Amino acid sequence: MTTVLVGYAADQAGAEALALGRLLKGQGAGQLIVCTIVPEVWNHPALSPVDQEYAQYLDEHAQETLAGARSLLEGVPTLNNVQYIKHAAKSATVGLSEAAALVGADVLVVGSARAGISGRLSLGSVSSEILHLSSLPVALAPQGFEAPPGQQMTRLSCAYAGTEVSNSTVLEALRLAGLLGVPLRVVAFAVRDRQMYPSLAGYKAENMIVDAWRERTQAALKRLQEQLAGHSPPISVALADGESWEEALGQVDWQPGEVLALGSSRMGVLARVFLGSNASKIIRASPVPVLVLPKVG
Repeated sequence: MTTVLVGYAADQAGAEALALGRLLKGQGAGQLIVCTIVPEVWNHPALSPVDQEYAQYLDEHAQETLAGARSLLEGVPTLNNVQYIKHAAKSATVGLSEAAALVGADVLVVGSARAGISGRLSLGSVSSEILHLSSLPVALAPQGFEAPPGQQMTRLSCAYAGTEVSNSTVLEALRLAGLLGVPLRVVAFAVRDRQMYPSLAGYKAENMIVDAWRERTQAALKRLQEQLAGHSPPISVALADGESWEEALGQVDWQPGEVLALGSSRMGVLARVFLGSNASKIIRASPVPVLVLPKVG
């Protein structure tokens, strides 16, 4: 059973995060927990009348916020096992991390900042801090993300770099795909930077390098698929290249209800999410929601 915690605020980003949380939870036995964060109130040894009024205001605001989330989920058929909670903390980042630990969440979901363009992800202060602090997988909803009532998650794709760290990421993605009840696809991407090669080398040399990468990566994907052949859920592979991350990600087919998983940088803190430069670029270019996995091992 998967427990999905959504960091919810009464704004568009909160509605997008809620839609992604509902998609990840699915219609099975998983649990969806909607959490709003309120500021901590000094309560020792006793609240003053002013502090009591402020605490009451915060509680009423939290209840109104959660009522808004409940209204967004009312029209979803067969959605059950939803819990609505508030958590007091000194910041949204700390509060969501604490709440996720308290409820034993498997995935933490947040929305996108309002910068950038619709349909793409943009990291704000809260989502960036969450990505650096969380010991859980963090799911990011793009701007404008919607999931029609009854929409099911269809597949989890995992970005693959052919390294030992990337192999660990695939295994973690396989575990999560099993929890979510969806097939796993392993995808390798390459970006051909037009400034990478001297002008005298020309495109012939560039094409030779790309062809060599394709051959090597295809062999690595085939070995990986063979090694995991006996595992469940089923695994497929794909590879794509382009002159930008947007073009590379556009070379593969994306299903409605699909999510892209990324591994953390090897430079990150152990058992924490930490984005490397390529992961950050993929997040900004991804046409589907992204699930960032913490470093394993």
